[in-house]
Amino acid sequence: MQATETFPETDVRTDEELVGIVVGGDVDCFEELITRYQPRVFGMARKYFRNESDAEDVVQTIFTKTFQKLSSYKGTAPFEHWFMRLSLNACYDALRRKRNRPDQTISDMLFDDESWQDRLGNIPDASDRVGLEEARELVYTVLGQISDRARIVLTLQELEGRTIKEIAEITGWSESLVKVQAFRARKEMRASVERFLSREKRIVT
Repeated sequence: MQATETFPETDVRTDEELVGIVVGGDVDCFEELITRYQPRVFGMARKYFRNESDAEDVVQTIFTKTFQKLSSYKGTAPFEHWFMRLSLNACYDALRRKRNRPDQTISDMLFDDESWQDRLGNIPDASDRVGLEEARELVYTVLGQISDRARIVLTLQELEGRTIKEIAEITGWSESLVKVQAFRARKEMRASVERFLSREKRIVT
């Protein structure tokens, strides 16, 4: 009976293997890393930047910096952690630059996530489009007034659902520092909401 010829399954190279190949001189393989991480990076950027062109700019910056710094990756942690930390730092730097531009002081995060809306209370349902738009503007205004570090922590924890441990790995902070920053972020947000509502009340009266 003739034996059936078998073929090995497609060999999918790990991130770490691809890094080694690129650093070794085969720069064309960097395209594979871009393809692998581009959807995730765009998803991250769009949570911080409302304007699509701003999101595209920061994604371009992230991959440029990644290529430039690839040789510094030592493999002591998963490439994904190293890369996401670099990506987060790039977003943080871009946020600080935007903070210094007076025409762009409103937060550029996405607000489809209901947990953000619930925190402000009395948010209208989706059928009330005018009320929902006003509620979203409130969120944009409030989050535009808190610190960039607070926005980053809240985004990672609330919008991306990451744990304290995961945030620590991505940011490079200790877990205790992440907890402190999360506490401060919520405190900042509450104070900002109170200031906003107080101003609105004075205007109405």
